[in-house]
Amino acid sequence: MLASKAGQVLALLERSMSQSTMSQSTRLQSARSQQITQCSRLLPGLLFLVLMYHGAAVSGGRLDAQEVTAAEAVRALEALTVDTIARTEKSVVAIARVRKDASGQRRQATVDPLSPDFVPNEFATGVVVDKGGLVLTNYHVLGDISQNDYFVWIQRRPFTASVHRMEKVMAVDPWTDLAVLKVAATDLVPMPLGDSSLLKKGMVVIALGNPYGIARQGEVSASWGIVSNLARKAARRPRPVGGGSGAAESLHELGTLIQTDARLNLGTSGGALVNLRGQMIGLTSSLAALRGYEVSAGFAIPVDATFRRVLADLKAGRRPDFGFLGVQATELSRFDRQRGRRGALVEQVLAGTPAAAAGLRRGDVITRVNQQPVHDSDGLFREIGRQPALAEVALQVLREPLKKQIPRRFDLTATLSKKYVTAVAAELVQDHPVPWRGLQIEFSTALGVPDLAEQSQRIPLDRCVGVLSVVPQSPAWKAGLRAGDFILRVEDKKVDRPALFRRLVDSRQGPVELELANQRTVVIQAE
Repeated sequence: MLASKAGQVLALLERSMSQSTMSQSTRLQSARSQQITQCSRLLPGLLFLVLMYHGAAVSGGRLDAQEVTAAEAVRALEALTVDTIARTEKSVVAIARVRKDASGQRRQATVDPLSPDFVPNEFATGVVVDKGGLVLTNYHVLGDISQNDYFVWIQRRPFTASVHRMEKVMAVDPWTDLAVLKVAATDLVPMPLGDSSLLKKGMVVIALGNPYGIARQGEVSASWGIVSNLARKAARRPRPVGGGSGAAESLHELGTLIQTDARLNLGTSGGALVNLRGQMIGLTSSLAALRGYEVSAGFAIPVDATFRRVLADLKAGRRPDFGFLGVQATELSRFDRQRGRRGALVEQVLAGTPAAAAGLRRGDVITRVNQQPVHDSDGLFREIGRQPALAEVALQVLREPLKKQIPRRFDLTATLSKKYVTAVAAELVQDHPVPWRGLQIEFSTALGVPDLAEQSQRIPLDRCVGVLSVVPQSPAWKAGLRAGDFILRVEDKKVDRPALFRRLVDSRQGPVELELANQRTVVIQAE
């Protein structure tokens, strides 16, 4: 019913536009024809949406409200698009990256970045997320912060921008490819956030960004399109020879990205993908900076519950954490898939991990996580990787019986540990935990050791914490502790998470005895 009404409106549009071009030259007819062709892929559903937006109702196979001509529908759509861009573009900024030489001075010194004549070689986009000068962008656009300066152009009035040198990076997260920068600016307009979970294929979106660095003049560029897909995977980056397993380095390699046919050129990474309500529902990533060339499809990181949680942490200067279950999983056999089965097949359960504590076994098939369907191993790790550490997750499991009987389906609950995420430079995070006597403690599963499966066979990972780092010549260093050690007890108290360790040691004065997993005991003297 709705599609047929939208088709009627589209037919009116095409008839009206064709009539308006009859008296024009062949060249103008061709141009109008191209316009109609370009619009036709968007307008069947969009024009009906616009009519509803302006109060028209459809019932009984007719437009009950006053008949709306095609030209009026197009004008209404145009007005809505213009209004949406005008309300949101003031929250989108241009970012330039300027490389330093070995002495720490800018290499690109022919024109000062603060000059209106400056043209950056490396550029990206950002979105204002706090009126006090916080700007959100993609982590990958920063590169090596020790080798670059960063400048941000903020729109003040049309065709004029104020440029600010970045004060600092508040925090970054490689797992979600997000970063928050701080600039010396006030009274900015934060971007309203929407909810990507409400998106459907075919919905109209507008992309705002800084293609090829042109937004430094004060005006970002806009393009529009539809939502093409809601679960695209980012291409996995090439691993060096001997550089570890093929495990995902980013959540988006597991299938989280919004795909849009809105044009996203080089430099639009970190821009805003907004709906027609003027809300950001995705942070754009052209991926050209990652691949080194333009790609036909555009992608955006969805503004969902995970995005909001990560953004809150980054704005506060903290690195977010993510869940770890403790299984190695693979795909079901082709025979099982042909029978209609879906899920992630558990190949190995690491001892001392949440998976082992929950009762998972080798050969189990995980079909749901928190009621979200799991179709393959990527789906399992995606749903787990969205959760914070210590989150409780409900797992739906299919288990083959010992004898040839019908597989049993049941539910398990697991309390997640913490996932290891690629380490970043200290200057990329503002909120640093204060070491205790030179000792930084982490979840045992988050140390990034390459042989965690082997470690789990000889170390009770669920009953210890790991040593992340030790300050040289500190009391912990002098006692013999080193990064990668595992601590079982503080005095006679078992410790299984960093918060508990810190609570126990902070309550003690003088020397503190620690029992390690390798059967050593060390005494940490007071500073």
